[in-house]
Amino acid sequence: MSEQYSVTSAGVTPAEDRAHRMRMYFIAMSLRVVCIASLFWVRGWWILVAALGSIILPWFAVLVANAVNHSGDGERPEAPSPLELSGSGPIESGIGSSSAPETLIVIDAPADRRKSGDSA
Repeated sequence: MSEQYSVTSAGVTPAEDRAHRMRMYFIAMSLRVVCIASLFWVRGWWILVAALGSIILPWFAVLVANAVNHSGDGERPEAPSPLELSGSGPIESGIGSSSAPETLIVIDAPADRRKSGDSA
Protein backbone atom coordinates (compact mmCIF):
# COMPACT_ATOMS: atom_id res chain seq x y z
CA MET A 1 0.00 0.00 0.00
CA SER A 2 1.32 3.44 -0.83
CA GLU A 3 2.14 6.04 1.81
CA GLN A 4 -0.18 8.97 2.39
CA TYR A 5 1.16 12.51 2.59
CA SER A 6 -0.31 15.42 4.50
CA VAL A 7 -1.49 18.49 2.61
CA THR A 8 0.02 20.69 5.32
CA SER A 9 3.52 19.58 4.31
CA ALA A 10 3.18 21.37 0.97
CA GLY A 11 4.75 24.68 2.08
CA VAL A 12 4.12 28.19 0.76
CA THR A 13 2.32 28.70 -2.53
CA PRO A 14 4.26 30.49 -5.29
CA ALA A 15 1.80 33.42 -5.21
CA GLU A 16 2.30 33.98 -1.46
CA ASP A 17 6.08 33.68 -1.82
CA ARG A 18 6.10 36.19 -4.69
CA ALA A 19 3.89 38.64 -2.74
CA HIS A 20 6.22 38.43 0.28
CA ARG A 21 9.31 39.05 -1.86
CA MET A 22 7.60 42.03 -3.58
CA ARG A 23 6.74 43.55 -0.19
CA MET A 24 10.32 43.17 1.03
CA TYR A 25 11.68 44.72 -2.19
CA PHE A 26 9.26 47.65 -1.88
CA ILE A 27 10.26 48.28 1.75
CA ALA A 28 13.98 48.18 0.94
CA MET A 29 13.63 50.50 -2.05
CA SER A 30 11.42 52.91 -0.07
CA LEU A 31 14.12 53.04 2.59
CA ARG A 32 16.64 53.78 -0.17
CA VAL A 33 14.53 56.74 -1.37
CA VAL A 34 14.52 58.06 2.20
CA CYS A 35 18.33 57.69 2.34
CA ILE A 36 18.77 59.56 -0.95
CA ALA A 37 16.38 62.34 0.09
CA SER A 38 18.11 62.68 3.46
CA LEU A 39 21.45 63.36 1.72
CA PHE A 40 20.19 66.93 1.13
CA TRP A 41 19.65 67.90 4.78
CA VAL A 42 21.91 65.62 6.88
CA ARG A 43 25.32 66.86 7.99
CA GLY A 44 28.41 65.35 9.61
CA TRP A 45 29.07 61.63 9.68
CA TRP A 46 25.35 60.92 9.19
CA ILE A 47 25.83 61.71 5.52
CA LEU A 48 28.01 58.58 5.29
CA VAL A 49 25.22 56.46 6.77
CA ALA A 50 22.71 57.85 4.27
CA ALA A 51 25.15 57.38 1.37
CA LEU A 52 25.94 53.79 2.36
CA GLY A 53 22.22 53.07 2.72
CA SER A 54 21.49 54.42 -0.75
CA ILE A 55 24.35 52.36 -2.24
CA ILE A 56 23.91 49.04 -0.37
CA LEU A 57 20.11 48.83 -0.16
CA PRO A 58 19.53 48.09 -3.89
CA TRP A 59 21.90 45.11 -3.68
CA PHE A 60 20.11 43.85 -0.56
CA ALA A 61 16.68 44.42 -2.17
CA VAL A 62 17.60 42.38 -5.24
CA LEU A 63 18.95 39.55 -3.07
CA VAL A 64 15.72 39.46 -1.09
CA ALA A 65 13.57 39.67 -4.22
CA ASN A 66 15.38 36.75 -5.87
CA ALA A 67 15.45 34.49 -2.78
CA VAL A 68 12.73 31.96 -3.63
CA ASN A 69 11.46 29.78 -0.81
CA HIS A 70 12.05 26.24 -2.13
CA SER A 71 11.67 24.25 1.04
CA GLY A 72 8.51 25.68 2.56
CA ASP A 73 7.51 25.03 6.16
CA GLY A 74 6.69 21.34 5.82
CA GLU A 75 8.83 18.38 5.04
CA ARG A 76 9.20 17.18 1.49
CA PRO A 77 7.74 13.72 0.79
CA GLU A 78 10.09 11.05 -0.50
CA ALA A 79 9.72 9.81 -4.07
CA PRO A 80 7.79 6.58 -4.35
CA SER A 81 9.68 3.47 -5.41
CA PRO A 82 9.30 2.56 -9.10
CA LEU A 83 7.11 -0.32 -10.20
CA GLU A 84 9.04 -3.52 -10.84
CA LEU A 85 8.04 -6.48 -13.00
CA SER A 86 9.92 -9.74 -12.71
CA GLY A 87 10.50 -12.09 -15.64
CA SER A 88 9.09 -15.21 -13.93
CA GLY A 89 5.64 -15.19 -15.53
CA PRO A 90 4.00 -18.09 -17.40
CA ILE A 91 5.09 -16.82 -20.83
CA GLU A 92 8.82 -16.76 -20.00
CA SER A 93 8.84 -20.19 -18.34
CA GLY A 94 7.39 -22.01 -21.39
CA ILE A 95 9.82 -20.58 -23.97
CA GLY A 96 13.25 -22.12 -24.69
CA SER A 97 15.50 -23.34 -21.94
CA SER A 98 15.03 -22.70 -18.24
CA SER A 99 18.54 -21.23 -17.91
CA ALA A 100 17.45 -17.77 -19.13
CA PRO A 101 18.50 -15.08 -16.63
CA GLU A 102 15.77 -13.19 -14.82
CA THR A 103 15.29 -9.64 -16.02
CA LEU A 104 14.21 -6.73 -13.85
CA ILE A 105 12.05 -4.19 -15.64
CA VAL A 106 11.65 -0.77 -14.02
CA ILE A 107 8.72 1.37 -15.14
CA ASP A 108 8.47 5.20 -14.84
CA ALA A 109 11.70 5.74 -12.95
CA PRO A 110 14.09 8.64 -13.56
CA ALA A 111 17.40 7.70 -15.16
CA ASP A 112 19.34 8.04 -11.91
CA ARG A 113 17.04 5.51 -10.13
CA ARG A 114 17.10 2.79 -12.78
CA LYS A 115 18.80 -0.46 -11.79
CA SER A 116 20.83 -2.84 -13.88
CA GLY A 117 19.11 -5.89 -15.37
CA ASP A 118 20.90 -8.53 -13.22
CA SER A 119 19.59 -7.54 -9.78
CA ALA A 120 16.28 -8.97 -8.65
